[in-house]
Amino acid sequence: MHTRIKQLREEHGMGQAALADFVASSQQTISRVENEKCIPPLDLIVNIAKHFKVTTDYLLCLSETKRSFEGQLQINKEIDEFYEIVSLYKELNADNRKTVLMILNRLREVQ
Repeated sequence: MHTRIKQLREEHGMGQAALADFVASSQQTISRVENEKCIPPLDLIVNIAKHFKVTTDYLLCLSETKRSFEGQLQINKEIDEFYEIVSLYKELNADNRKTVLMILNRLREVQ
């Protein structure tokens, strides 16, 4: 489980403190969970799964299926909403994709 939490956190470009803020925990707890020093309480597991829109089974390494049917429907809805942006992004070369991501990250920081 600890590797899944860390992997999801890093895929989303989050530090431990940022994840802790989103799931009403502390950076120390996230660190302890990722380093296998403690077993997270059930409410923390549920909050992390909700935050990353994955199933608790996926988070607990009981399944390779990341999302429930409802979760996948939500993701599909979001993809539909931003399909044009994603299509344009896919047409960019690697350097321009990096530039777009840097711009988006900067916009998120100042928002």
